[in-house]
Amino acid sequence: MLTALQPAVWGLLHLTFVFHIKGVTLTDLQEAEKTIKTMKTDNKGREKEEEEKEKEKEAKQKKGDEGEVSWRSRIASLQKSDLLGLTQPAGTPRPQTSDRRDVEASTAESEMEQWARERRERRQARARRKAHRTGESEDNEPSGEEEFSGSGLDPQKGGHTSSRLETSYNDRTQGGGSEGKDFKKLFEEVSRENSQLQSQLQDTQRIISQTRLDLDKATQRQERLSDCSSLLELERKALVDLKADNQRLKDENGALIRVISKLSK
Repeated sequence: MLTALQPAVWGLLHLTFVFHIKGVTLTDLQEAEKTIKTMKTDNKGREKEEEEKEKEKEAKQKKGDEGEVSWRSRIASLQKSDLLGLTQPAGTPRPQTSDRRDVEASTAESEMEQWARERRERRQARARRKAHRTGESEDNEPSGEEEFSGSGLDPQKGGHTSSRLETSYNDRTQGGGSEGKDFKKLFEEVSRENSQLQSQLQDTQRIISQTRLDLDKATQRQERLSDCSSLLELERKALVDLKADNQRLKDENGALIRVISKLSK
């Protein structure tokens, strides 16, 4: 057994001797190994923290998307049920539909109240910040984009619809007899606004097309002016050369005249 261990012992002594000659000791190797292990542990910890942050970010984004989809789906289902209620006769019994609409109306009303409360809180917070910065009063209202920033709705497209829905909910709580007329009127107003927006879009497209034509014409005119400037520059250089040639010919003509006059004498 001792004979079997002798090669390993001699090999270890040989490596220690070689490392000692080269200035590297066993302690240095152990410290380097510890440093490498520490670096690996730190890298694993950082990677784990980054993965946890990424998962938390994805969870928040998913939660926000689900809330927005739920809000939009509830509003769409409420509008659909109200429009279906307009098509049924007045004397037709609707026990299940009425119960479902009451539940949806109560849910939508609670959500609208929560949204209005959040809107008031944002308005007050903005007014306090603005008053703290500029010393103005707290009566300043926030812009439309900031009012709709936390609700997940488009401030340009959802402003009119939200106000109309809020009005329709209030009318529903006051009396159910005029419910059909109110939603019919709301539908007509939304259709009219949609038509106006479409006409404005067409006007804007025509203006854009005309602007592009004007820009193309201006570009072509600029190119023609550049070409004319180049031609004028070439003509000017040619005129200078012609004047120089004319002067040279005049000098040669004068010299010939003098020579001829001398020969004639």
